[in-house]
Amino acid sequence: MIDAPAPAPRVRQGKTALVLASVSLVLSLISCGVTGLVASTAGIDLLPVQSKPVEADAAQVEAVAHVTLPPGTVLLAAAYSNGLETHLSAKFRIPRTALDAFVAAGKFTAPPTPGLRAVTAEQNVGGGNLWDPGTAVSVAGIKEEQPTADGTYRSVLFNLDAPDAVTVYLYAGRG
Repeated sequence: MIDAPAPAPRVRQGKTALVLASVSLVLSLISCGVTGLVASTAGIDLLPVQSKPVEADAAQVEAVAHVTLPPGTVLLAAAYSNGLETHLSAKFRIPRTALDAFVAAGKFTAPPTPGLRAVTAEQNVGGGNLWDPGTAVSVAGIKEEQPTADGTYRSVLFNLDAPDAVTVYLYAGRG
């Protein structure tokens, strides 16, 4: 007896499954790409590792920058950003008589240097128009080459234009 021919293998169904899987993969890749493009053009950080700058108070300035603000300090502006790196910028006014005590209490690793512009407009963490270190005429600055114990580097610009007060621009960064 002659056996009936065996049915054709299921190649056609296998090919259909392969084609559908390939189409699904392509569509998934396209949607991921579109999502990434939309997120990047809209300014959305899909994996945020740095917080947006927020307003800082005097206690945060002291804690992050390892300084002690003397009595009579007027905090004019301060912003703080944290994440993989920590950034703080602060502008405040202190009585001129408190300048030496401020420097001593801060335990800076470098002395104030007359004429040194250690802080620039680029170190403005929070943005805004109150950060104007370039307008000072008579200045002194501190640029630390050695960090504090926790790795914080500090830069300070002292605006010495007023006879009875000093406007201090302080930048601290770690990371």
